[in-house]
Amino acid sequence: MKKAVLVNYNFDPKNWWINYGYEPQDVIIYDRSDDGIERQFMGNVVKTANIGNIDYDKLLYLVDNYDNLPVTFLWAKTNIWKYITPEEFDKVKDNKHFTPLLTQGHLCYTDEQGWVNYYENEMYHERNNSWYLNTEHRPKYVESFNEWAKIHGLPQNLHYVPFAPGGNYILTRETVHKYSRDYYENMASMLDWAVLPGESQLAERSYWLMWK
Repeated sequence: MKKAVLVNYNFDPKNWWINYGYEPQDVIIYDRSDDGIERQFMGNVVKTANIGNIDYDKLLYLVDNYDNLPVTFLWAKTNIWKYITPEEFDKVKDNKHFTPLLTQGHLCYTDEQGWVNYYENEMYHERNNSWYLNTEHRPKYVESFNEWAKIHGLPQNLHYVPFAPGGNYILTRETVHKYSRDYYENMASMLDWAVLPGESQLAERSYWLMWK
């Protein structure tokens, strides 16, 4: 029996999960849309406020369901095809182990300092300079990924951060239970102060390091 936890924001996913064998009763959709459009989702819809970016809802699912998580479940955005092609997804969709879901087609390039980003062992790596915190995703509690990593017990001072852009994964109960409920609750508590907190970008870049 397939389980899925999906987060939606102002997007019509056309219930693509039904085509992959997910029954509506086994799908939870956290819908944080604020565009006033009523969408017909085939699943259990939970309306949430648009704060903390999508990572807030995803982390709170782990907190609220920590003691009764599915053995294996899809933990993703509804617009997953922005981050992986259907052809790539088809190859791993039935995995029963922790699996990052990402395309192998991101453009990789160099600058005067060397590689800005690259792939290794099918995992995307990005130079660890916290560039995204200088965009609309401003942080409140930390000023860099290194500070964030120290708080959450992750490897520090990495030259490159390996992660799945978009934060889409196949998760297992065993994988999530590598950390306590309090750990996820603490991470989520750093996201709920803004619509697009910089900390959500940091959380997205943490999951592979947490669970690999």
